[in-house]
Formats: sequence, structure tokens, C-alpha cells
Amino acid sequence: MTRRLVLMSLSLIAFGIALLGLWPSAGNEANALLLMMLTLQAAGQAAWHWRNTSLSQLFLGASLILNILLICTFLLPESWVGVDHWGDLLINLPGDWHIANIRPPILILFACFGLTTCALLRMRLGFGSAIQLTQVTLLLLFAMMSDASLSVASMVLAGPERITLTSFVSLLLIAQWIDLQPAFMQMWRRNLIPLIISSSITLVCLLAWQQQSQDENNRINQSTYVLGDKIATELSREINDQLNAMRRFAGFWSLMGQTPSRGEWQRLARSYYKDFDYFQNIAFIDPDSVITRVFPDKGRNHDVLGVRLLDAQPDTPLRNPLELGIEGHTGIIDLIQGGKGMVSYLPVRDPRDGTILGAIAMVVDLAPLLDRAMDTARNEAFAVTLSERGNIYIHVGPESRLAPWGHRIPIELPATDLTLGLQPTQQFLAATRGRLPEVTLLTGMLLAYLLFLVIYMYRRVSQEHGIVKNANDALREEMVRRERLQNEIQWLARHDELTQLPNRRYFLEQVQSFSGKMPLTVMILDIDFFKTINDKLGHLEGDRYLQKIAAVSRAPVESAGGILARFGGEEFVVCIPECPRAVGRTLAEELRRAVQAAGLPQPATDSVVTVSVGMACVARAPLRLDALLQAADEALYRAKSSGRNQVQVAA
Repeated sequence: MTRRLVLMSLSLIAFGIALLGLWPSAGNEANALLLMMLTLQAAGQAAWHWRNTSLSQLFLGASLILNILLICTFLLPESWVGVDHWGDLLINLPGDWHIANIRPPILILFACFGLTTCALLRMRLGFGSAIQLTQVTLLLLFAMMSDASLSVASMVLAGPERITLTSFVSLLLIAQWIDLQPAFMQMWRRNLIPLIISSSITLVCLLAWQQQSQDENNRINQSTYVLGDKIATELSREINDQLNAMRRFAGFWSLMGQTPSRGEWQRLARSYYKDFDYFQNIAFIDPDSVITRVFPDKGRNHDVLGVRLLDAQPDTPLRNPLELGIEGHTGIIDLIQGGKGMVSYLPVRDPRDGTILGAIAMVVDLAPLLDRAMDTARNEAFAVTLSERGNIYIHVGPESRLAPWGHRIPIELPATDLTLGLQPTQQFLAATRGRLPEVTLLTGMLLAYLLFLVIYMYRRVSQEHGIVKNANDALREEMVRRERLQNEIQWLARHDELTQLPNRRYFLEQVQSFSGKMPLTVMILDIDFFKTINDKLGHLEGDRYLQKIAAVSRAPVESAGGILARFGGEEFVVCIPECPRAVGRTLAEELRRAVQAAGLPQPATDSVVTVSVGMACVARAPLRLDALLQAADEALYRAKSSGRNQVQVAA
């Protein structure tokens, strides 16, 4: 009786923690669904410990249904049931019932699933309760140790939520282990071997899930950065194009050698205004900084005629063209007409004596320009901002349910520090993120559970019938097969399947083992214009290029006693112990020439494929691997910026 009271108390304490930590409040109404699932689970387990089977099955069954629905939001392909479909089911509910808010991290969800099914199966060893509780234990440990960034488009496991959820699962788990302990101690010999094997497979699956989740996050991060860079490039190109057009416009008036009449101004300015429909206006300013001509000259633009700019905006760079005869450019400013924009001032000179006749002002409204550059992101999947020195001036796109991270990309414009910010929405992350990590984890756990049942039942039958020899042979064969499978999984976890080279993880392990062999040289090789190869020749041909480059690069590196690994995408990384800087540079040049000599056609340059190499060398301990890789990466960036197909060495 005392034992049952202790177990019930643990379940009730878990129930109280869930209520206190997840009680719906303003802005957190979606916690109600999770709270319902957890309270039903705690009540069902408490009823089980009290040995009220019917009530326990009722509560646990209802909790299991909610649990499976939440798991389906992670596993079902987007083409089957998309994020928009889930949103349609939740849109009429009061509060912020978005898909990213209603579901906990997948590890917690799987842990609750394991506890619920274990209780429904009456915690019997023959039904695999030992492996279920072991899997829940491993899931809980990984949930406590995993980076919060792996929780994409779900509740972030951090802060009070982390304490609430992990405490809830821990208490229910402890109660079930205590309840199972007498039966397990009686039959531990029968359970130990299948438990070790299945637990090992579960651990491998968790590691695979962690790596795949990181890879998937990196993929999404890279793809969103590429989009942001594209928008920034488009903005820069558009503004530079219209600036060059305005330079021609100002040059025309300089050739005329006179200030424009109203009719001439309207006629010529109209054609430029049509080409760049995001102009606020085009204005002519006399030497006294008075606006004498403006196009279009209606509405707010008409109100600026006759305004003396040096009085209205004393800090304007208009003095550059009017006094020095050079261009002047503002950053983002408050326009006289209202709103935010940028202004460029271009001088107009008399060609005969160089007298400054005035200046052409080009006023750009950034909002329509940003809309034009965002044609590729008009599905409300991203929030885009324009800022200067940390001050956000323009925001386009949704303002809520945004991811906790984003990209800040500088825009190359004259005399300004304009920065473009790109932040994806949680809906975009939920729809874009691949389902492979979660499918891998669930499949691996189910296989481990089924394997446990198979081995457990086989051993039980063998012991009952006394066929010790046959049972031992079968078990030995199974262990060999599992060992081979585990070795294969371990090899795959440490190598890149495409190029047969070590992967990032194995490379980092090897570099640490080289920490006592100074000097240590690290190189990062990046294939120039590799995206063009994939776009024009296809990804299969791109894969063949990667294999070829890996093959020609491997021999020189290994002959020097180093290691060559694929670092991701089109990047390879080299580490050579006991390699001075000069020797490393020679080897880097040898690798660069070897790739060039391979003669792989490069459609981007109508030549052959080349690589850019960034190299860094540390002469003595201690080894700061992050700093060394960062230095090599910065050297690679210089090699790219300096024209590619070259070696740059970090200082």
C-alpha cells in the first residue's frame, strides 16, 4: 500500500507541475492542448498505480490520441497534409493557435508516447516495457542536452518550458521504473542482452537524428541566406542602375549649359521616371539650394517647389555638388514629402567655364523598391527589413510568428551602411523543414523495440525448451549481424557516402588528435562557381565533379600525412600535422593545380573547374580549432573576393 501511494504521489506531483507551468495565459492559449495531453497522461498513470484499469485506459487512450495527432504534424509529408491545412483547423480557435505553438519538441513528444504506451501495455516485460522505459530515458537525456536550435517550428525547449516538460517526464518515468523494478530484478538475465542491443540501436538513431536535424537546419539557413543575398543584390543593382541613368541625365543638362525650362524638364524627366517607377521624384536644385523643378510636380512633390534645402535639411550632402562639384548621397532620411527614402545629388556644370549651374536630386522611395526586389518572397514566408546603423526604417512582410534567427546582409550602395534583414516565419520553417530526422528517429526506435521483443521471446522459448545450443548459435549470429550493422552505421556516420571521404565530425575528431603535432596546417577548398555546374549540368554531374575532385586531391594530402574531408556542399577541408606554413602553401598550390589539371569543364567560365583555397597555420599549442578554421575561412573568402582560383594564407 505504501509503495502504491508513493507512485501515485509522483504522478500527482507531475500533474501539478504541468498545471503550474503550462496553464494557458494571454498569448499562450495554445498551451491548453499540450496541458490537456499531459494531465490526461498523469491522471491515467495515477489510476494505473491505484490499479483502476478501466479509468487508466480511458485517460491514457485519450492522451495517446492527442499525442499521435501532434506526432503526425512532424511526420506527415507536406504534400499530404501541409502546414496550411493544420492552420485551417486551428484558425477559428481563440488565441495564437499556430502549428509551431501547439506542439512540444519531438523528443518530449516521443518520450510521452513511450510512457503512455508502456502504461497501456500494463508495464509487462513480455511487452517490452524495459526497452520502452530505456528509450524514454535516452530521449529525456538528449532533450536535456540538445541545443534548443534543433527545436524548429515547435515550442523551444528552453527556460520555464524546459523545466516543466523535463520535470513532468522525469517524475512519470521514475514512477514507472519503480513499478517495474521487482519484475525486472527477477528476470534481468532474460532482459539484459536484448536491452543492451536495442538501447544501442536507439542511441545510434538519436545521434543520427541529431546530426540530420543539424544538417537540415544548416540547409534551411543556407537557402534563406541565398534568398536574402539575392534580394540585397537586386536592390543594389536597381539603385546603381538608376544612379547611372541620373548621371546621364545630369550630364545632358551639363552639355546644354543652362538651367532647364519647365517644358524641357517635364518632357525629359518623364522618360526617366517611367523607367524607375520607385522614384519619389526627380528635382532640379539651383546653386542657392532652392528646388526650382520637380517631376512629377503634383501632390506632395508640388509642395517642395521653392523650398531651400540647406534650410530644411542643414546636414544634407547637397553641399558636395553645389560647392565642390562632386556627387552627394544620403543614407535613409526623412523626406520633405514625407516617408523614408534616399537622395542622390549630382552636379550640373556649364561646359564652357565649369560654373556649377545647380544639381539634379534623385529621390528614391525604398518601400516600392523593396517590394520589387522581393518578387521571389511574396508568399508571406519572410519578413524583410531595411536598416542603417541598427535603426530599422522599412519592414515588409509579417511581423509575428517569426523564427528566432535571421540574416543581416549589407547592401553595396554609395555613402550608406544599408543592411537588409531577412527573417523566415515559423510557418515557412514548418513547411520547408524535411521530415527525415523525425522519420529516422521513429523508425529506429520502433525497430529497436521490435528487435527487443524478438530477442526476448526467442530467449524465453529457448530457456523453456532447453535448446541452449541452438539459442546460443542464433544469438551469436544475430550479434554478429548487429555488430556489422553497427559498424556500417558508424562508418556512415563518420564518412561522406558520395566522395568516400571523412565527414565533418570525423575530421574534427582527427584534428583534435593532431593537437600535439605542431605546426598544424588547415586548408579549406571551395569549388569555384559550383552552383553553375549544378544548374547547367545537373546535380548528378555535380556529384561526379565532387567525386573527381576528391580523388585528385586525396593522394597529395595523404602522402603528406594529412587528412582530407568533405566539409559540406562544395567545400573540402585539409588538416596536415607537423606542416610549416611554407610547406602548407606549396601543398595548397599543388592541390589547386591538380584540380585545374583534372580538366573538368566549367560552364560558368567556359574553361575548367578550379578551386579557391584558404589556409591557416598554427605554430604551437594550444590548438584553438574554432579560431584556426575561422582564419582559414576568412582566407578562403579573400581568395574568392580576389578572383578565385588562388591560394590565400591567413596571417
